[in-house]
Amino acid sequence: MSVLVVAENSNTELKSSTFNTITAASNISDEIHVVVIGSDCEGVAKQTSYFEKVKKVWHIDDPRYDNPIADVIATIIVKLSENYSHILAPASTFGKNFMPRVSALLDFSQISDVIKIESEDTFVRPIYAGNAFATVQSKDEKKIVTILSLIHISEPTRLGMISYAVFCL
Repeated sequence: MSVLVVAENSNTELKSSTFNTITAASNISDEIHVVVIGSDCEGVAKQTSYFEKVKKVWHIDDPRYDNPIADVIATIIVKLSENYSHILAPASTFGKNFMPRVSALLDFSQISDVIKIESEDTFVRPIYAGNAFATVQSKDEKKIVTILSLIHISEPTRLGMISYAVFCL
């Protein structure tokens, strides 16, 4: 079972929310692949490959992805999704923009704002404006998940330490 993480980036740097999402993915599987979509974003793809938990990086680089729109990203993710049991993205405006489209195109439910992964099919997310937590279990063949950042820590990478947000309580 492989997990696909969609990297949030600015074409020059990887956003910390992506590190958080990779950490969350590591609680599902050791086989983590990341897709970097952008324009002139080779440095971002290289930076992503330095993260120890990442086994493969998909690098999709084209000038039309300089400011990618949700429909374009969703189409790319759907084309890549066949070999993945889970598709994860940050629960930022980036992920919240295209993940519902991915979910609809693949005809699977989306699990939003996850803060803890209990198992490959069980997730914890806040409800009632964060005043309570719901444990959600999905029987879908593919899990479409957005990961919410809560706190920051540092993690060793192949090139040194990197700081990012952690998704769990």
